[in-house]
Amino acid sequence: MAYEKTILCYGDSNSWGLIPGKFNESYQLQKRLEKKLRWPKQLKALLGKEYEVIEANLCGRNTSFDEIPATRPSRNGLKTLPHCLEMHYPIDLIIFMLGTNDTRIDYKFNASVEDITRGMRALIQCVKQSHYGRNYQPSKILLIAPSPLIAEAAIHSHDCFDHTSIEKSLKIGAAYQNLAEEEHCAFVDAGQIIKVTSEDGVHIEATDLAILAKAVAQKIQTLCL
Repeated sequence: MAYEKTILCYGDSNSWGLIPGKFNESYQLQKRLEKKLRWPKQLKALLGKEYEVIEANLCGRNTSFDEIPATRPSRNGLKTLPHCLEMHYPIDLIIFMLGTNDTRIDYKFNASVEDITRGMRALIQCVKQSHYGRNYQPSKILLIAPSPLIAEAAIHSHDCFDHTSIEKSLKIGAAYQNLAEEEHCAFVDAGQIIKVTSEDGVHIEATDLAILAKAVAQKIQTLCL
């Protein structure tokens, strides 16, 4: 009997669906795209009824760092991942798209590209060492390298990025590709497919999210889930 395949998307604001330049000052909350416009929901529409796509994304999430000051402890992706895996198992495929927030300067991460890659490797190892996949096996993994920041727009729109952030973001794609090969994970480089918006230099417009969803769907169809 065929079963519905479960895909878990574990990302940051670009997977959550943040609308660039739309912040509600009264409630101190980001405005969010409609569900149908977020790339995980578009992925579900492309894959069809045989798949469930779970959105487990959070604005500000990084791979493995604690924010200083620790005003938002849930942003450390490595600390919250085990709970997320247990909550949603059995998971056939987990998709990681993280790394942009690791380049921030406002929380004193001081993370190099090597540090960011180690953080992502730790997330991958967490999945591999778990039994939350189908038949108590580890879930398969698809690693997406985030699109690089756009220099002036990111720096002017957000005081949490500087020129070192831009330089790091440009190197994450190659670093993640090597990591995916070493860890035998599927890989998509979003930076080769889409760009972040020039409005804020960080986030992705809905039209480009649709392009990303299509590329991810094509990659998933090559995997044996």
